[in-house]
Amino acid sequence: MALKKRFWQEENWIWALLAVAFLGLCVGICFDYYYDLNDDVLMKDILAGVYTGEPEGHNIQMHWPISALISLFYRVAGDLPWYGIFLCFCHFGGIFLIIRRAVCLCGKRFGKVFAALCFGSFFGSFFLEHLVYAQYTVTCTLLAAAASFLFYTTKSELSPLLFIKKNIPAVLLVWTAYLIRSEMLLLALPMICVAGVAKWSCEKGGYTQGVAFAGSEGAGNGRRILTKENVIKYFGTFGLILLGILLGQAVHMLAYGSAEWKAFTEFFDNRTELYDFQKPPVYEGNEEFYERIGITESERILFDNYNFGLDDEIDETMVGEIALYAGQLRKETTPFLGNLAAKLKAYGYRFFHGPGAAGSDYPWNYLVILGYLAVILMAVTKDIWGAFFRLALLFFVRSGLWMYILWGERDPVRITHSLYLMEITILAAMAFGQWKEIRDEGRKKWSGTLTLAAFSLLILSVLPASVRQVGAEQDRRREVNAPYQELYAYLSDRENQGNFYLIDVYSSVAYSEKMFEEVDNSLDNYDIMGGWACKSPLWKKKLAAFDIESMEQALKDRENVYFVRKKSEDMDWLPAYYEGHGTPIETKLVKQLADFEIYAVSGRS
Repeated sequence: MALKKRFWQEENWIWALLAVAFLGLCVGICFDYYYDLNDDVLMKDILAGVYTGEPEGHNIQMHWPISALISLFYRVAGDLPWYGIFLCFCHFGGIFLIIRRAVCLCGKRFGKVFAALCFGSFFGSFFLEHLVYAQYTVTCTLLAAAASFLFYTTKSELSPLLFIKKNIPAVLLVWTAYLIRSEMLLLALPMICVAGVAKWSCEKGGYTQGVAFAGSEGAGNGRRILTKENVIKYFGTFGLILLGILLGQAVHMLAYGSAEWKAFTEFFDNRTELYDFQKPPVYEGNEEFYERIGITESERILFDNYNFGLDDEIDETMVGEIALYAGQLRKETTPFLGNLAAKLKAYGYRFFHGPGAAGSDYPWNYLVILGYLAVILMAVTKDIWGAFFRLALLFFVRSGLWMYILWGERDPVRITHSLYLMEITILAAMAFGQWKEIRDEGRKKWSGTLTLAAFSLLILSVLPASVRQVGAEQDRRREVNAPYQELYAYLSDRENQGNFYLIDVYSSVAYSEKMFEEVDNSLDNYDIMGGWACKSPLWKKKLAAFDIESMEQALKDRENVYFVRKKSEDMDWLPAYYEGHGTPIETKLVKQLADFEIYAVSGRS
């Protein structure tokens, strides 16, 4: 009897745990977990010691405190897939916190169970691909979304100190999200601020009484929104968030404060600007510019195929000048008003078009539209103007963020789905808050019931297609990875361990790695000839482990250094590059695999 009583006392935790456990079990049984991109694989390799021979705290992409912590686990138990464990813990931990809070907001047991099932089904359908194919950008946003949900659904009637204390978990989630992927957290931060302002407007005597009806009978109550207690609650919570972000940034800057890391950080930022937001200008027609900065046509090709690690003269200053020049060309060739009209059209198309429309964001856009309608529907009998204010603020901010990413032409699904996740989570928090008021005041619950039914139908309609899509992607990845596994098995063979292999960048990009199968964290005897870690202190340390100071020289002069390319990739650029440097080469095919070829390179007299 006591055990049964204890069970129901802890039922909010139990229903949330059951939902998350069932979700994780289904995903784990049906699919293999992957690192989404080869970038994620390299991050894991750096943390695990696969890249340099020992676990590294400087992960480049993450902020130092969190990457140093993960690398510490690899130092303690290097055979375990700690980075994969960390990503999955963040995913399912964030989902658990959202579901538990949703369950807490429900009064009756049926409502608790239904809420757990509804949220679990949402993450199992809409979010399934990101659970299976983990990417740290999405991980960051999931934690930020969980923080927004927890913050918005905190009881408003709490004292300032208790309100801040209750939001410590939300603050910690934002801190962690910033350390995982600072750029994505800063992109999502305006939405977190929207959640804060919208929450504040829900205080007694909020927006509709204090602003919309200023001078009316309710205006006096409206000023209560700016009471000392509210200022302490909201500015105190956001102050802690900003303090944590500043501290994390300060520690990160100290960790990357050496001259080598500062030079690489500048190189990394310039490279990001060039490739993510601009495009390397073609050589023809821009000869004067390239000659001025010391780049020949044969060297210029390295910026197209990413193999710029081959050229020791390419540094942060040179990449920065190319990025600046590319930006100027873009401004000259892209009229502002014409570009603005095109981006607005693309924004509207993506948001409103449904299934079958190429380029639309279905089903995420329909779920968000339904969220806006749900909030309005549940505010029909009370605080309708307050709901309009909160929704207008959210829509204004989301439109600004979308125009920003569309303007920069930087809209992969890991970013667009992240923005949708933030938005739908805030809308869900608004809807749950209104539904709780309806329930507590004993008003009719038809709006809440109708909303839950509509959400459930949309989620269930998406689930089969999502499962098929993820399953098809599993088959595709197994097929694509097969020749890579053959290649890496050959490179790591005992008789080849004394060799070093330089892989053409575009020949390596299609590979993705499973998180928890065939984990091998020993040092790899190969590296790609460019990429985002190129020119870093870690890259130099990697080459030094094999007594290499210069890729260009080692490939030409060392007998145990080889060039690897996929058969489908061109390699005419390689002899052309050496020819342009006055050191012609000969290439000899030494090994042919299913999809790859390995060449010995030597100087030609």
